Amino acid sequence: MAPTITCHPPLGSIHVLDPDVSLVRFVVGIPSSDAELPNLNGVAIVDVSVWHNCTPTQEWSELGLTETTALPLLYNRPDRRYFTGVITLAETPQSKGLSKFTVKFRTNKDASWLWIRDVDGSEDGELVLPTRHPPSSSLSSYLHGASNDILVHEQAATALATHTAWEIRKRIPAAQGRASGRASCSLGKAVECIRWFAIVRHADAWFGPRHGREVFSLKEEGVMLSFLRRDGLHVTVVAVSGIEDVSTTMVSGKDGDIVICSRNEGPNSVDACVFVAVAKTCQEAIAGTMSLVRDFVRSHRNSFVDEDLQEAVLQNTDEATRLQDWYDGFAYCTWNGLGQYLSPSKIFDALTNLHERGVRLSSLIIDDNWQSVQLEPGKSDFYRQWYDFEANKEHFPGGLKELVTNIRSRFPYIQFIAVWHGIFGHWGGIAPDGNIAKAYTTRTFMRREGIFLGGGTLTAVEGADAERLYDDFYRFLAGAGVDGVKVDTQSFLDYPEHANDRLALTTAYQNAWRLASLKYFGGRAIACMAQIPQTVFYSFLRDDLPKPMVRVSDDFFPDDPSSHSWHVFCNAHNALLMQHFSLLPDWDMFQTSHQFSRFHAAARCVSGGPIYITDVPGEHDIDLIEQMTAKVPNGRLVVLRTEQLGRTVEMYSGHSEAQFLQISAKHQEAVVTAIFNLLGEPRRKLISLGCLHPNPVDETLYLFRVHSSGRVFRHDASSQDAELAIMELHLEGHDCDIITKYPVHRFQKTDVAVLGLLGKMAAAAAVLSATYTVLQETSEMQVEIHLRALGMLGVYVLANGRPLSSPVKLSIGDGAMPEVKPFIAADPFVLAFDLETMWNSSDRNHRIHCGDGRAQVIVTLMFPQA
Repeated sequence: MAPTITCHPPLGSIHVLDPDVSLVRFVVGIPSSDAELPNLNGVAIVDVSVWHNCTPTQEWSELGLTETTALPLLYNRPDRRYFTGVITLAETPQSKGLSKFTVKFRTNKDASWLWIRDVDGSEDGELVLPTRHPPSSSLSSYLHGASNDILVHEQAATALATHTAWEIRKRIPAAQGRASGRASCSLGKAVECIRWFAIVRHADAWFGPRHGREVFSLKEEGVMLSFLRRDGLHVTVVAVSGIEDVSTTMVSGKDGDIVICSRNEGPNSVDACVFVAVAKTCQEAIAGTMSLVRDFVRSHRNSFVDEDLQEAVLQNTDEATRLQDWYDGFAYCTWNGLGQYLSPSKIFDALTNLHERGVRLSSLIIDDNWQSVQLEPGKSDFYRQWYDFEANKEHFPGGLKELVTNIRSRFPYIQFIAVWHGIFGHWGGIAPDGNIAKAYTTRTFMRREGIFLGGGTLTAVEGADAERLYDDFYRFLAGAGVDGVKVDTQSFLDYPEHANDRLALTTAYQNAWRLASLKYFGGRAIACMAQIPQTVFYSFLRDDLPKPMVRVSDDFFPDDPSSHSWHVFCNAHNALLMQHFSLLPDWDMFQTSHQFSRFHAAARCVSGGPIYITDVPGEHDIDLIEQMTAKVPNGRLVVLRTEQLGRTVEMYSGHSEAQFLQISAKHQEAVVTAIFNLLGEPRRKLISLGCLHPNPVDETLYLFRVHSSGRVFRHDASSQDAELAIMELHLEGHDCDIITKYPVHRFQKTDVAVLGLLGKMAAAAAVLSATYTVLQETSEMQVEIHLRALGMLGVYVLANGRPLSSPVKLSIGDGAMPEVKPFIAADPFVLAFDLETMWNSSDRNHRIHCGDGRAQVIVTLMFPQA
């Protein structure tokens, strides 16, 4: 059954405390209607206790809780009761940082206690009180029993460093003919580990998270490992690949040690390189390792390749603004929505249907099935081979240029049209007797066994000719009016069995497609199936090039109900690593009229990446589209995405044990947090607003706004009862909600906060900047707001302890500043201004300058302070 008793700190997960905390306050929520609880027969609960070992000797003890009505920010639900109590940690030994707790209750003083585990299966909660001591400078304090044949170098710390780090090297022999040079060694066991998680190659083309407790056990190839220790420190290990033709991953040894496995495709022996960092938070430890990785990769770049790539960027300096439009535009992809038998009529039907519903797309992605391919009889579609640059004549008899020209003629607001292709052309490579094979030198290689589409041979253009191929192909696409590409099947670069094939193809193809995409499309590209170690470290750590969009998890599978919560969970955990690469993470397309559409939409809005849909024509949730997007003055839709990339805030709980997932992302001064119920049944969750996210600015007064209800809560972080600021969410199965945290700016008698565009999932992401000024002449408050689009602007105003009742002056762009009467939103202190209606009702013949650059809309508000 679904749990009806909630607890904060949460049961069933681990909670790392602030090292300076001296007490832990527990809050437990129970239903008022005790018929919801089994075996109670409607008898009321009178006693609730926390059973814990947060004691100096770690002996188990009971903390009786007291029923309270003083929790300041609860929903005041009549169907819920709350109990609270405090444990003092002053005497807890620092050497024993891990404690556990559970909840029990009874219906009268003489009744037997009922344990929460027996009622709903909730596991014990765990608390970690971190050490106050700085990390040790000795790697053996964290990884014990390493092989003798590794070289360890402690990295010099900078003044701002929050971590201690090491570089570990292991010599890898040269390849011998077709045989790769291979070596492995042990980094030792993680000391005092209580939880671990890893980012692994969970499929040939994709990364994914794995989790465990205490003993490290991992069969899949790990790219990053992170260990939570008993003293609260985090140890992160990252193995580097793709440099000097070496690939390195990590698995566990038979005794739980970390084993690195390296493969060298080159003619010379070289070092495999692994970086380790220790810090007080997982985020700091990952950032510490990735900073060293970035420096290492930068120092090993090919200067000739660098010059070519940078020259391509310089030749397309005018594309910078358009690249931002590519990132921000709302897009449609043909893949799931239109199926595998693509045609112009299907594409036009989809675009027409969206147009008739008022959806003005910015981008169109024409996915697989437009190319000229051939297929041997009896083979599946995954063995189709690329034959010619031009579109297939069966379904596109007028060619690609005619299709693109007609799309732009009928839908002139579409800025970008991108097309799909595979890294070697198509799933089956190139046709050995096709036009492409006749024009370029080719190579046929053996594919590794035991992988997707493994075994047998594949023909591709020779690596030495890949640059010419891509230059010719992308010139053809650009000539047809295409603006961008989706470069799929990039994991095939890891398919060759033999070292000589891998050496000839892997780096050459990465350089070729990236150079051509910069030269012809200004960097507008989506890399797909590219989560292989050789690619991510070689191609996606370049700060000097425009960021490509990169798919960062497996596909959206509309017909597989079990895949959806995993899809979001996987993306959110992969983001812990991928946020440190120079890319825009693509969480894949999804469908708006679908059982899990709201689930996916919320995840995309906090991902910080692009948003594009693949709806079946006519099957659209327009309200959901409006929650993700907003209109710029010319009518096009832009997506509202956070400037910081979203990632999980609870990285040590696995998918099978987690009930909820929290994804958080910062935007300007605000923090946007989406909370997902990963299970198919209703769940409740207590959320401490003080712990929801560290304060992003030096303010003590904050607002928390709930997207689903529009309700706003004030939280004073400096108040004595700040730790009692608890909110309880109730989410249906596979449901979600979004809570946004805003700092409140205080001016004399007035409190102000710009909330963004109300009704949007990532409302705060509409705001590019807000400037607050008190005018000396009139003492009026002036707020200048730069927005990405039009919509219902929300501003919180508390004037002398009351809602603002005076008129507000408002101007859009360079226009006049008339007095307007704002709408009153769900909260009486939130003023709402319908900017889209104001703009649309203005005289089209005398419209003023509305915005500038990415700030499509500039709004100025003026109002008296009291």
